[in-house]
Amino acid sequence: MLGSNTLKVGIPVSLSGQFQVQGGQALAGLQAWAEDVNRSGGVKVGHSDAGRPVSVIYYDDASKTAQAGHTTERLITSDRVDLLFGPYSGVLALAAAQVAEAHGRLLWNQGGAADMIYEKGFNWVVGILTPASRYLEEWLPSVRDADSNAGSLAILRASTGTFPKSVTSGVESQAAQLGFKIKLLREFDAAIDDFSDLLDEVEQARPDLLLGVGRIQNDLLLASQLSRRGLGLKSVAVVATPIQQFRDQLGDAADGFVGPSQWEETGSYPTDYGPTGAAVMASLQSKGHQAVDYPMVQAYAAGLVAQRCAEDAGTLEDAVLREVAGRLDFSTFYGRFKIDPDTGCQIGRSTVLVQWQQGRKVVIGQGQSPMVYPWRNPQ
Repeated sequence: MLGSNTLKVGIPVSLSGQFQVQGGQALAGLQAWAEDVNRSGGVKVGHSDAGRPVSVIYYDDASKTAQAGHTTERLITSDRVDLLFGPYSGVLALAAAQVAEAHGRLLWNQGGAADMIYEKGFNWVVGILTPASRYLEEWLPSVRDADSNAGSLAILRASTGTFPKSVTSGVESQAAQLGFKIKLLREFDAAIDDFSDLLDEVEQARPDLLLGVGRIQNDLLLASQLSRRGLGLKSVAVVATPIQQFRDQLGDAADGFVGPSQWEETGSYPTDYGPTGAAVMASLQSKGHQAVDYPMVQAYAAGLVAQRCAEDAGTLEDAVLREVAGRLDFSTFYGRFKIDPDTGCQIGRSTVLVQWQQGRKVVIGQGQSPMVYPWRNPQ
């Protein structure tokens, strides 16, 4: 039984289906934030508030858009949650946002980076993540710095979902600006079980660079098959590269692959609100999460952002929270928070480019590590 003063936080989560790993991680991150804030006295709704304990309410969305909509509806109408967080994945976040919009409830979008979410004209979405179209904005400039002669690119992307198209649209735009020619762009079904034919096309096109983006299982399969073939590529970006599962599945063959990360423990993030990155990592690890992946930290960060907005707003009314979120500009361990006040899209932070090097994931740039280029010895 929840007390009358309890601040109810709701989130649809994928505890089954294709997103169950990342959904479970997102839930763990939000729960960790709630536990930590409760330990420190609760969320102060207004700076003079004594603090309200937080309780996280969640339901399995089964990695299905219809279920994500139903669970969001239940959290709004039955549980009457005070703060509503979105699920992991762009397609599920979009489904949740549509329901939240219909009810005039604010959705703290911690798990969907697809640009389309912010192109629908929604009034009640606040984005935590760097949008997908900016995921790889460091890749082509890094290649150009390493090799002024590199000039061509191939793209393999999943045909379903909004996320792959968002990622590649940003790369295509930047390629045009930097003078890279796109020699090949192919879409594949998300149920694909063999990339051999597509890799044959890549080999025939002979690009300098290759970008692959789909569902996580697509990315893992593509990288695994690509690592066994000598296609003469100079750099390969696969969006799932930063996750531990990528290294676990590919082993030493992960070396050389680059990809975008929303946050890395070794990154440089000046913080003026909330705990440091080291403190958040220690908290998550103390709760049994030895391998901390990005869904945990972004959900934890979303809790901090909503907490800061509630403190400044002095109320949990969604209209006031949305107005406050639209004008605040501050930094947590996760990086800068600043949204476009009209669309709710995150504009204050950027992803980092990472690469596996000799079994270690390193941040490229930021005064840390140079990119290994070419990505591996010619075969």
